[in-house]
Amino acid sequence: MSSVAWVELAHGALLALELALAIPALYLAVVTVAALWASQRAKKTAEPGGAWPRLVVLIPAHNEEELIGRLLTSLAQLDYPRDRYMVYVVADNCDDSTVEIATSFAWAQTLKREDAERRGKGYALEWALAWLKSHAVAYDACVMFDADSLVDAGCLKALATAYLRGADAVQGQYVVLNVFDTPSTSLRWLALTLMNHVRQLGRSTLGASSSLAGNGMLFSAALLERRPWRAFGLTEDYQYYLDLVEHGVSVRYAADALVKADMPTTFAQMRTQDVRWESAAEASAPVVALRLLRAAARLRSAIPLEATIELLTPPLSLLIGAASVALAGALLLGWLPALVLALVVWGCALLYISSALLLERPPARFYRHLAYAPIFLCWKVWVKLVAVRLPHRSREWVRTSRAVSPR
Repeated sequence: MSSVAWVELAHGALLALELALAIPALYLAVVTVAALWASQRAKKTAEPGGAWPRLVVLIPAHNEEELIGRLLTSLAQLDYPRDRYMVYVVADNCDDSTVEIATSFAWAQTLKREDAERRGKGYALEWALAWLKSHAVAYDACVMFDADSLVDAGCLKALATAYLRGADAVQGQYVVLNVFDTPSTSLRWLALTLMNHVRQLGRSTLGASSSLAGNGMLFSAALLERRPWRAFGLTEDYQYYLDLVEHGVSVRYAADALVKADMPTTFAQMRTQDVRWESAAEASAPVVALRLLRAAARLRSAIPLEATIELLTPPLSLLIGAASVALAGALLLGWLPALVLALVVWGCALLYISSALLLERPPARFYRHLAYAPIFLCWKVWVKLVAVRLPHRSREWVRTSRAVSPR
């Protein structure tokens, strides 16, 4: 093959890569602009009149003796009428002191579940919802918190307000508690702020559905009757979100419903959590995308179409890595159109990243941790491309080891 042919082939490959990156990059830019616009217009709204809805709070817990007491203490201090919510700890296959600690909080009820075959958070939630139904527990909506969380005092009111305004499914703002402990927690804070706040706020502003983050979620009793919980994978929350959107249910984002959780403090501790999270978009993504496109046509709605774009948007680490390769290729070839397109992709990514800093205004010590960003990005790329495909990887949920914040 001649040198001219090689150059033409390189041009074609580079152009194909950049066009593949341009769509998700522009999508993130549009979502970011919508989020920034919404943040400028945000204002405190009055509480809805009338009685607050009756809520059941489900807490699936597997060997959470270190953290379950902290969560229950925060739930006892909620700014919500105490007679309007009931708390159920679902002690799922526990062999530590989770049950003993949970039962010491007399106002909460502890449900013990033992099942050696159907293990994991998704199965625990299905079992608990069935238990509520079989015991004729009356409620208007169900709220779900992870056992390792700390709940803001106004969280239930914010979730309930969205429900009273017509939402059948609501996702609160899921944020990092130990933000500045280590470089890894600071960078995880940045990643989750982008995914769980900037993207959700922008999508909601555009009229799209929020995703479900697995923590700080509310579902109306009517919705759970229509669309029973049947999500049992490693990322059961994302699976249920996709099912809801496919069937015409939009998840509303409630930014004021704050729920916080500790993140792993080292890259080694992050491994099990990252592998589980990145499993959300494994091989089934193209199949799910096709179902969503069919739902968009059937429902004549743009919401499943937007969910398709969100589903197929690559992780930020892969987007930046590929954009860097494209930029290097454009410089090497000296091809101006490719250089301009690579810079556009990079500009969209930088706008998206900087939005978290503009909205949250982290202190100066956070910026020192940004020096570790290249290591963090390489780690995320390795997890996405290698770790989730390891043949020995367990399909069962494994509890992530982490430090415990007393806050």
